[in-house]
Amino acid sequence: MPGPDPRSDADTGPGTCSGADTGPGTCSGADTGPGTCSGADTGPGTCSGADTGPGTCSDVDTGPGARSGADTGPGARSGPARVAVVGGGPGGLYAAALLKRQDPAREVTVWERNAPSDTFGFGVVLSDETLGGIRDADPVVYEALSRELVRWDDIDVVHRGHRTTSTGHGFAALGRRRLLELLHARCAELGVRLRFRTEAPPPAVLAATHDLVVAADGVHSRTREAHAAHFRPRITTHRCRYIWLAVDLAFEAFRFEIAETEHGVMQLHAYPFSRPSPDLPQALDSARTGETPSPSTRPPGPQNQSGSSTVIVEMREEVWRAAGFHELDEAESAARCAKVFAEALGGRELRSNHSAWTAFRTVTNARWSYGNTVLIGDAAHTAHFSIGSGTKLAVEDAVALAAAVGAHPALDEALTAYETERRPVVESTQRAADASLRWFEELAGHVDRPPRRFAFDLLTRSRRVTHANLRLRDPAFTAAVEEDFGCPPGTPPMFTPSGCAD
Repeated sequence: MPGPDPRSDADTGPGTCSGADTGPGTCSGADTGPGTCSGADTGPGTCSGADTGPGTCSDVDTGPGARSGADTGPGARSGPARVAVVGGGPGGLYAAALLKRQDPAREVTVWERNAPSDTFGFGVVLSDETLGGIRDADPVVYEALSRELVRWDDIDVVHRGHRTTSTGHGFAALGRRRLLELLHARCAELGVRLRFRTEAPPPAVLAATHDLVVAADGVHSRTREAHAAHFRPRITTHRCRYIWLAVDLAFEAFRFEIAETEHGVMQLHAYPFSRPSPDLPQALDSARTGETPSPSTRPPGPQNQSGSSTVIVEMREEVWRAAGFHELDEAESAARCAKVFAEALGGRELRSNHSAWTAFRTVTNARWSYGNTVLIGDAAHTAHFSIGSGTKLAVEDAVALAAAVGAHPALDEALTAYETERRPVVESTQRAADASLRWFEELAGHVDRPPRRFAFDLLTRSRRVTHANLRLRDPAFTAAVEEDFGCPPGTPPMFTPSGCAD
């Protein structure tokens, strides 16, 4: 059986499509006529969600009157009546859920070429700001997420055997697969139609048969390319190669580790997305004594015996080639990376999941909408993973788009309002991401700095975390850096006199 298509933006992890856990591929929603989808997700064109009439699992109707879903009579509701979402990743799913929640009579369909059990990557990071937006837009999703999140405050920077820790940063993460399961369930609960293993109809067909088309189809967006003359995308490929992996170990902090090899400098970016089961020690003791363990008083959450962390390994293209990674397959690459960072991983293996070495691509577009088609997430913009903003931006796009559609009955006004709100935020994030990306591209030029100075430079690389900001987050670390630099108490570094050698 062929594997999932890595071109898709969707990460459609396993799990039921209804609020209750009733089996893989379970469909929820009203089944009110012939031709409705079956409960099992058994092949191409599988539907989930409300199915309200004959032939609703077939391809879209492209003939005359195909947009008759819109109510044009007296008292007609405002806003788009038929919505197509291309791509079942977090951004597309959340946009679908919010648009359906906003108007339960609205017909919302998500097309995803992969199966719900297919997934790419491992953990995702969400900021407190993003979680606040989710809470305000849909408290049900927020409450479900809150039970799953792993939270921590520290960043560890490991270089030349020295670990420097800075605190006060505040992170929240969960497994990407689990995030998608929650969004699948919410979409099905609201009556969104989820069509897995199904290519979306051509962009022109969707635009002709729907009132709104949301292109959430990722960095390789076919929708964007079909209308490239209007969106005017610019795609920049950068100089490092990287690969997404995972380890069965829950790091206690966001970890950056540098390896200076015979081939050049390599770096590891790692963060936890599930914690060890808190009841594992009790379970082991019970197994030894034969006693029945008492019920857990811990809150539910993403737990297993050892916990899990996302691990990204990155290096310059020339280092990647010199080390021979270009000649290795997926399993061999994971094994080699585990060997390079064996101490950090405690000798554990690295897991892959359709993992491939790639070069990061920065995507920008001159405009984000054309007619009734709008771009969100990676289809509209990308930001380097080193600042952890990919899923965050996609989810925030979904929140802003739904809010704009709800506030502006005229679609063109809604799409203009969406872009007007989001573009400055996204461009600011992209500037920070670009600064971070370039710092890591030039990592070899930073490695000779003393450990604390190196860590300080890494923490402030994006220019979003400044010296003053870092002092608020972690006064002890910042004071130690200032002391190393020779700053008199209360004197900003830029005003510290520097001497010249004789």
